[in-house]
Amino acid sequence: MMLKLRKVWLKINPRWSAKINKKYYSFKLRSRNFILLSIVIILSISISATAITSYKIVKGLLLDSLKEQALLKTRQGQDDIDNWLAIRKTEIKTLANSAVVRSLDWPVIEPYLQSELKRLQTFLLMALSIPDGTLINTYQDRLNVKDREFFQRSMAGETVAADPIIGRTTKQLQIQISTPIPAETGIKPAGVLMGGITINRVVEVINNLHQGKGSYAFALNSQGVPIAHPNTELIGTPEKAAKSFLNSRNPKLVEITQKMVAKRTNIELVQLDGKWSYVAYTPLREANWSVALIVPKENIESPLQALNLLATVLGGLLLVGLISAWRQVQLYEQIRDRAFVSSQQAQQLSKTLKELQNTQAQLIHTEKMSSLGQLVAGVAHEINNPANFIHANLNHASVYSQDILDLLKLYQQTYPNPTPEISDRAQELDIEFLAEDLPKLMASMQVGTKRIRQIVLSLRNFSRLDEADMKFVDINEGLDNTLMILNHRLTATPNQPEIQILKKYGDLPLVECYAGQLNQVFMNVLVNAIDAVEESFLVKNEGQIRIQTELTDEKQVLIQISDNGIGMSEEVKQRVFDYMFTTKPVGKGIGLGMAIAYQIVVDKHRGTIEVDSTLGYGTEFTIGIPLISSK
Repeated sequence: MMLKLRKVWLKINPRWSAKINKKYYSFKLRSRNFILLSIVIILSISISATAITSYKIVKGLLLDSLKEQALLKTRQGQDDIDNWLAIRKTEIKTLANSAVVRSLDWPVIEPYLQSELKRLQTFLLMALSIPDGTLINTYQDRLNVKDREFFQRSMAGETVAADPIIGRTTKQLQIQISTPIPAETGIKPAGVLMGGITINRVVEVINNLHQGKGSYAFALNSQGVPIAHPNTELIGTPEKAAKSFLNSRNPKLVEITQKMVAKRTNIELVQLDGKWSYVAYTPLREANWSVALIVPKENIESPLQALNLLATVLGGLLLVGLISAWRQVQLYEQIRDRAFVSSQQAQQLSKTLKELQNTQAQLIHTEKMSSLGQLVAGVAHEINNPANFIHANLNHASVYSQDILDLLKLYQQTYPNPTPEISDRAQELDIEFLAEDLPKLMASMQVGTKRIRQIVLSLRNFSRLDEADMKFVDINEGLDNTLMILNHRLTATPNQPEIQILKKYGDLPLVECYAGQLNQVFMNVLVNAIDAVEESFLVKNEGQIRIQTELTDEKQVLIQISDNGIGMSEEVKQRVFDYMFTTKPVGKGIGLGMAIAYQIVVDKHRGTIEVDSTLGYGTEFTIGIPLISSK
């Protein structure tokens, strides 16, 4: 009724009608503008929050990877020292179990030990001690060593690498390697055999352990006193007292030292001497010592600058988008005013056009955010695996090289006819295998280094659309190269058995493809297979991965990679190639590996990749690459 009266009254009073309509539409326009502005602000806040969260997650993953590199480098130094000490322990233990030493007849033992000193050329002296602490060494000095750590621990049954001391005979800083001499009867040792070695090897490893400008390393004994340090004034022994880091005025250094003495492994950001640095520390297995690597904060976090720049660009885009959206709202208001003056039809047309423009701008902006987020996530994901491959292989290469050098030294000292010890050592090491495997390891490290450089230098490396030209390659060789990089994950460890690789390679022609990208596909599939097999070790003790290649009648190369791991459910199998889909825990995978593999095989090579899996029994991936490429 009131609405009808209003219409009648407006017809009777046209001037008032125009004024009221103008005010009515103006109020309606302001309401709409307020709603639009609210939507723009809410949408901008939501996108900003998502972008900031994604940035923090990606930055955290990348920083964790960079920190892990520093910790792996520290572990490499620890392994070098441990391997060196383990060899020295084995040498002393072997001598202690010989019939000559077990006789405890010094006139007979002394010439035997002298000959071993010349043969090994590692020890400064050797000595025999009986249970009452009386010791006689190859310098013919007689001492009482009842107070020495090595004597007390070896009489308790340990083979020991004791804290460095100043030798009472040599007057040099040395490490005493000792082991109990088995008694003919009874449990208690008949005595202790000791060999003194210089600390030079430990110092050399510590001095060579660094990561960029301003970094340095040190080693602490069981009391927190430095035994190797760039500042030699800080090094101490029982004869030359030095301040333990446990008594430092820097509470952060005291806290780190307490963890090192407690034989923990970690990497932490602390402030030392007024400067922020990362401290990576890990204990030795063969001695009660710990190794620490100090790396300035900027050395580790400098690769994050590219990510920070990207975040700044995204922030700028968000700000520009917000300003543009508000400007568009203002323009829209002007258009609405002009349209209201002209006609209702023009006003409606302007509104429709404006809504389409806003929708288009939002879609473009959302797509940019999604693409850039996936790109950075891909970089963080891809950086982790090759870095681990390089450091794992470096560890093996170092051990192989040291063993070969040891054997060559033994041959040089005992020519022309090798002694039984050298023959045994040569047979144990299998020199031919080491000589064949070492170049392969070096080649795998070069492949890993090249991949890291490509990933870091180009943000386009996520899809690798045109990073390299197609070339003819041997698919079987690419599989072997990938297996070599993953060798450290296939060998047996104290925690799990070996993963067997069963290969059945066909006689394949050279295939024209993007070799680096195809190797990445093999890497992603094999890593998933290894993960699945490792999880299956919880219920079974045998792990196998089968790799088969063949040429079909349709001129297509087929690569089948199957495992006997945990398998997939039907739901997981349907989504295995989806972006950002993963069944792995947080920090181990972000769901890009198989999506990238699918893109490389299907989009780049016009090939096929299929998966067949049964939950609890295993998974098989079949990759098809056409022999004639379609560029």
